[in-house]
Amino acid sequence: MRRKIGSLLLYILSLGVVARAADVPVTISNNTFVVQMDARKGHVLEIRQNNKRIVSNPDTENPLWEISLNDTSGAVVKLNAAEMEKFSYRKSGNSMVELEWKGSGYAGLGNVMVTATVQVVKSDSVSLWGLKIEGLTAHSIEEVVYPVIGGIVNSPESKMAIPSWMGHLYPDPSRELSNRTTKMARWVYPGMFSMQFLTIYDVAQSGFYSASNDSQAFQKEFRIRLNEKKQLVSDQVHFPEYKAVTGSYEMPYQAVIGGFKGDWFTAAEMYRNWGTRQEWAKNSRLKNAHIADWLGNTSLWIWNRGRAEEVLRPARDIQQQLGSPVSVLWHWWHNSSYDDTFPDYIPPRDGKSVFIKAVKEARDHDINAIVYMNQMQWARSTPSWTSENAERFAAKNKDGSTTDHVYNIFSGKSLTNMCIATDFWRNKYTSLADTVLNKYAVSGIYMDQACLSRMCFDPAHGHHTGGGNYWMKSSAKLTEQIRQRASPEIRKNITLSGEGVSESWLPYLDAFLALQVSMERYAGIGAVPIPLFQAVYHPYGVVYGNYSSLLKPPYDEKWPAEQKPSDALELLDAKYNMQFKMEQGRSFVWGMQPMLSNYLPLLEQERKEEMAYLYQLVRVRNNALKYLMHGVMMPDITLNVPKENLSISKLSIYAGQKEKVTNFEKEYPTLYSTVWKSADNSLGIAVSNIAEQDYNAEISLHLNSYGIKAKNGKVNLIDESGKKVLADFKNGQIVHTVRIPANTSYVIEIEPAR
Repeated sequence: MRRKIGSLLLYILSLGVVARAADVPVTISNNTFVVQMDARKGHVLEIRQNNKRIVSNPDTENPLWEISLNDTSGAVVKLNAAEMEKFSYRKSGNSMVELEWKGSGYAGLGNVMVTATVQVVKSDSVSLWGLKIEGLTAHSIEEVVYPVIGGIVNSPESKMAIPSWMGHLYPDPSRELSNRTTKMARWVYPGMFSMQFLTIYDVAQSGFYSASNDSQAFQKEFRIRLNEKKQLVSDQVHFPEYKAVTGSYEMPYQAVIGGFKGDWFTAAEMYRNWGTRQEWAKNSRLKNAHIADWLGNTSLWIWNRGRAEEVLRPARDIQQQLGSPVSVLWHWWHNSSYDDTFPDYIPPRDGKSVFIKAVKEARDHDINAIVYMNQMQWARSTPSWTSENAERFAAKNKDGSTTDHVYNIFSGKSLTNMCIATDFWRNKYTSLADTVLNKYAVSGIYMDQACLSRMCFDPAHGHHTGGGNYWMKSSAKLTEQIRQRASPEIRKNITLSGEGVSESWLPYLDAFLALQVSMERYAGIGAVPIPLFQAVYHPYGVVYGNYSSLLKPPYDEKWPAEQKPSDALELLDAKYNMQFKMEQGRSFVWGMQPMLSNYLPLLEQERKEEMAYLYQLVRVRNNALKYLMHGVMMPDITLNVPKENLSISKLSIYAGQKEKVTNFEKEYPTLYSTVWKSADNSLGIAVSNIAEQDYNAEISLHLNSYGIKAKNGKVNLIDESGKKVLADFKNGQIVHTVRIPANTSYVIEIEPAR
């Protein structure tokens, strides 16, 4: 009897131990970073960095992963960690855990096992997350959502920074998402999501960092959403190649979840430590001096549209004002209507002989032009769509349909996405490039939508369908084909530019058009543009671009005449002049090649002050390229920055899209600054004062903070005339006040003694 009672007591006690063990989180950690997961199902409970919670999720179970599969009949099978039958885990020391879920009877899957490996990196505030699926029986994987991290700590003071091309900063991400119908924001990589990380942070607390260490540009999405309890949730969504898999699938890279104390620049530095060690940085065209000389020497871009007389002639005029090389981004050079007759660009609307002559004369005067040619669109309305059977080579959705979009609201004709992974489309585009580069002798091509990607499900195209990284590989093939068609002499002078910026394209494109510097002009007041891409990759790619204009948009002569606005290319209201200077000031301090949209000589008199501000800025930049083209972005100095309410115009650059100017009022800084570090360990502090009043910039910094050990040196001023010494410094400490006149840009140089 005693033996039975003792056995029962032991049994009851054992139940208590199991219950208590299940209540104890699975914890891995190092000295600064802690990850806790639920011991029953494996979802994340809490993540701390230096004892500050960055994820706190005790009340809601967000399954750590969700997987969508299709069997051979097309039936969808959905799995998630919360619904699996068995869960177990095995720890390896304090820093690594292997989580394992098992289940059976899932629509023909039989026994399936999902294994996640989570490791906290030694002496760092990041963790690495891998995933493997076993027990597949001829199933195609649509998507893998992993890791799902719920309960991201945030407050009304929190901000969300994302690399939406150059970079966007959203105040109060919970409020931002609550105003969206879907309660979700999602971004595609490679594409408009130019790098593989995002962050949500409050500078008074620790920040949440989500990234991927994928060095081969596989298709994925980053998502931030609100769950039913209005908690912020981060999902990474991975799209493997859509093919029948028997056996197992393992993610070919890891997700990265981390924490930090700081702001968006701190997160950018974390990512930079990884990103600049990848092949796309090592093989970038700027870093390896493979860009054309004329591109590196460009002082100012002019973005005019139309015939040679409307584009190249004004470029000659403004170059005479500047006295340094001007380059041209040329839209509407082609004989077809913009945005509805692609890719029927040839012949030019000026005629072949007139066009070639005008291009040659411009180049003889140091004016180089790159012409617009969309990299992925074909208009169904063109005769060539039918005669060349283009639909066969269009990118296909899972149901076999194509992706079509009407960009041209004047004609209503649509464009269709082509599949860059087909030899047909690459050869078609290469033949067009061959004509404009080798026969028409333009200096390059603006490959619109080049820094985007698509998934294609057409098995007849000869590539893996769905996800994977064939789109990026095929983009590389296209640029190589274009360059190989040119003679060596022509090849070294070719510039291929993409729309937007992207790390994956750094080895293949020479220049990147980043219009977020003036995003209020096309998106209104909302997210704030930030130089996130430059913070990571500035010395690896030439970034240029600006919507900044003092004129209303032009109208394509090929569009319906009856819809032409009466005020095309008229002066914008003078109340928007400060917006113009703000856009140019941002561009200058953010290390971009300056650009002016819609130039006419009348601006020299009608907007004399604004043009003088631009010219002075351009000349200063010419004298500071070691910083503003080749420098590494550093933490900014602290200045007491003045602010003013500015009038902001929202008006599309494409003839207003039938709309009139929309006016906004918002407070903006009137002084902009960024610190750059050169290869020889000097600092250049780019500053631009767009106000009508002078500003005294009180520079206070210590070189140790910038990794510079020198004790003594000089404080110099780089202006339009060159460089002059302002003061000496000692003991590595710089304390100096520099007067920045109204409407003036400088680079304040901190030059250590050699």
